[in-house]
Amino acid sequence: MKTSCEFRFGFWDVTARDDATFLPSENQPYARIEDINREEGITFPDVVTLEPDFGWPCNGSKVWFPAAPDAYTWGWWSVSQSGADCAFENPPTLTVNFMDDDGQPTPHSSAGITLHFYATLPGVINIKWYGMDGELLADQDFSPDQFEYFCEYQVENYSKVVITVQSMTAAYRYLRCTFILFGLLEVLNTARVEKAELCEEIHPAALTLPINTISLTFYTSGGHFSLLNLSGAYRLFQYKQQVNAYATVDGERRLIGIYYLQEASGFEDGMATLSLVDIIGLLDTLDFNGGIYTATPIRELLDAILGPEDVIYELDPSFEEVTLTGYLPICSKRAALQQIAVAIGAIIDTTRSTVMRIYPCPDLGTAVEVGPERKIIGHKVTLEALVTQVDMTAHAYQVSEEVKEISKSVLSAGQHRITFSAPAIADEVTGGELVETHPNFVVVNVEEPGEVIITGRQYVDNTTIYTVVMDHLPAGAKSSVKTVKDATLVDSSKAMAAARRIYDYYQRRYTDEGQVLPGDEVVARAVEVRSFGGRSITGTIQRLTIDMAGGYITKWVVRGA
Repeated sequence: MKTSCEFRFGFWDVTARDDATFLPSENQPYARIEDINREEGITFPDVVTLEPDFGWPCNGSKVWFPAAPDAYTWGWWSVSQSGADCAFENPPTLTVNFMDDDGQPTPHSSAGITLHFYATLPGVINIKWYGMDGELLADQDFSPDQFEYFCEYQVENYSKVVITVQSMTAAYRYLRCTFILFGLLEVLNTARVEKAELCEEIHPAALTLPINTISLTFYTSGGHFSLLNLSGAYRLFQYKQQVNAYATVDGERRLIGIYYLQEASGFEDGMATLSLVDIIGLLDTLDFNGGIYTATPIRELLDAILGPEDVIYELDPSFEEVTLTGYLPICSKRAALQQIAVAIGAIIDTTRSTVMRIYPCPDLGTAVEVGPERKIIGHKVTLEALVTQVDMTAHAYQVSEEVKEISKSVLSAGQHRITFSAPAIADEVTGGELVETHPNFVVVNVEEPGEVIITGRQYVDNTTIYTVVMDHLPAGAKSSVKTVKDATLVDSSKAMAAARRIYDYYQRRYTDEGQVLPGDEVVARAVEVRSFGGRSITGTIQRLTIDMAGGYITKWVVRGA
């Protein structure tokens, strides 16, 4: 079995693409300059041109110019050709300004600029970077030696770039530039990867929301990641820096998932180590304001959590009509998703996909058999502790009639956010002006420094405990109770079903842990694990740890009965 791995990641300014506007000194009338900014790149036909010894070969390799050229994406294609000396009489220039929606300059930083060329390489390119006040920050010449060329020069806090193509590598040629990226795309393949350990995990009962991770150690090239290289790419790790992970097994290339740089550590000359997390790990670093919810459609709450981060999700049809009633405190977006998952009985899964998938845990009746020939010697089977009872607390939040002081603090002049210890409705503020109200906080404006008192009505959490208990204890067994108290989106209509799901999970007491040969297993899949002795465990794959650089050997954790 032949395996390999690949990681594609970019050290670029993730907001530069959206902020960029392009103004070329010249461009063919059918070409749209903004197409060079397309994330997916562009394609166009290899057309006949009047470039000597190149543009009109007799072998039929080129096609006639299309009748509707604006149906294609061309990018930046100069009107003039280079001269006999390969230089342009009037060099084509491209001015890039970075502005927000209000037309104000925005600062950007990158380790350089990547340009894609077509047909003929430029001879010399000059790039100038300008600061927020129009000052010249850097002025550098580059001589591309490949069609995808990285103009390596680290500049920080620029708001304008001017690219001038002074010459081509051949006489009488057009400039064709098809793509621009404000940073560097790095592709790591098996030859450069020293270690790549992938860990994928779910929890069938949603008692936790695990983070998928990759620990990646690789050989660097050109010193981009050297700790001692002060202009190295490690200085420009950007928020939400994306890494696409792939594995190829017996010639079949598979997407492992989309990951994000969390930490760069252990840098040495020639070697770098990166810690990567999936989008759930990224959401763990972002706050959600929470709130009080009454029959809120599940998509409405998911959109509030995931929408601002541009996270695309797929919701299983069985959840489409679900509503949520309860409370969320100020918490991480990961914690908010876990509260939803435990309330409705969902698995939230980002593995092997470009989207977040939300679906029920597969029934064990759909289990796929895994024979002993797939198992590597050394599997460990554990009998987990007996759980005889699950107590699930249901929550019902009501506004108290009592008006009382809910916050008192001494504040300086200015605008302040005051966070509540429990959900409340703020009715009045003394010592300031109420700017924004929310069940978890208020924003007040204070004109004069002094004491600020918030009065209002707090929400009261009326709780009820729903219990699932074992009918008959095994001989000699003692009662063992699991309690779930803080699932604040579980109301009385969901509590018993949630308690049953968690109880059923704990009755699957056998855990099989060990290595298996590469296959198509994924987390959350129901499997029947057979042994040479004829016995089997039917359960759910909770965790997969895969050596992506070492033959794709997989270690799993299966919990079942």
